[in-house]
Amino acid sequence: MSTTELRLEKSFEKRVLRTLQSYFRRSNDVLLQESLWANGLSKEDAAQVMEMLEKGQTVSEVMENLRSKGVFNKQA
Repeated sequence: MSTTELRLEKSFEKRVLRTLQSYFRRSNDVLLQESLWANGLSKEDAAQVMEMLEKGQTVSEVMENLRSKGVFNKQA
């Protein structure tokens, strides 16, 4: 993986993280889901994130789940 690809991957991961963190300041389900799509998550991954948040999981747990699924590796 080139340095540029690595930067893009980390940038995507950071955008998703910031989006999830902003949800807890102003929780708006529709805005969050649309923001996750706009940042590059698939509709299926965004739906799973929404389900996890509805079950009370933390941002850390959601991010770990996305990492374990390889979501951020797909965006190279």
